[in-house]
Amino acid sequence: MSFVEGDIFLAATDVDDQNVDLRRHSGPGRILHYDHDLVLKGELRTGNVGLVIGLAFDHRHQELWAADPSAHDVTRFAADGQRLPSFEFLPKARIGSIQFLPDGRFVAGVHSTHGEDPAQPKPKAYLCSRDEATAEPLAVSIDGGKFRFHGVTHMSLAPDGRTLVYVSETGRRVMRFDLQRREQLDDWLCLPDDTTDGTYGLTCLPDGRLLMATGMGAAMFDSTGQLIQRYDVPERKGWSRLQASAEPGKFWLSNFFDGILQQRDIETGELIREHDIARKYSLCGLAECYQ
Repeated sequence: MSFVEGDIFLAATDVDDQNVDLRRHSGPGRILHYDHDLVLKGELRTGNVGLVIGLAFDHRHQELWAADPSAHDVTRFAADGQRLPSFEFLPKARIGSIQFLPDGRFVAGVHSTHGEDPAQPKPKAYLCSRDEATAEPLAVSIDGGKFRFHGVTHMSLAPDGRTLVYVSETGRRVMRFDLQRREQLDDWLCLPDDTTDGTYGLTCLPDGRLLMATGMGAAMFDSTGQLIQRYDVPERKGWSRLQASAEPGKFWLSNFFDGILQQRDIETGELIREHDIARKYSLCGLAECYQ
């Protein structure tokens, strides 16, 4: 099925959601392909068994990318829906997130430290160029999250086009790294110890504000890290993915536990539309096709 502008893709690995063991949670890699109105057009299969964690759309080449940390692979699909060969220059690492940069390069974030020798830590992010076929390790700091094994799980690019803003899922810190100077910066914010919030999917707005899923809901912060507002989201666990919509003034929020996707208004928090993928413990990422 060919990609058309406005199409929406959801990472929805074909897991058994009736017998869930999150320590060994996996299944055949699957991406649900919808039109702009969230009418299902078909499925894309990665050919791997694992868990598709992150999706990204490379608008320069009209390709969809799917990152599966368990499979140590980033699968690409051409605009006609055909699977493309994997990049040989990418490290065989647990890549789970992709952030494209204005010049066409991209950052690949390593999702976790599973299988890593603590005495020989590996890079948690790479600055990559497909034109030069290079993957440069970045000395980024990580939070580790609640269980101390998460790496760079969610990323966004600050309005300056050079500062990577990222988190370790379930953690306390929203961290920043200057990609131009290859330098760790002061954290955007640190969540207080007495909050039930955690750090999950996030997006930087052009005016300097930050939207972030908190596990139990979603919130907005100003450029200094101060809380501006909480959104009126049903308070339950699993709200783990948030990103700006291709439609101005809107954002996407998804619940991994329930398989629910929402689109909301950035300023008011109004629920615009909601979609149930009818599979729990599977919804992990979203990408939109655009020119």
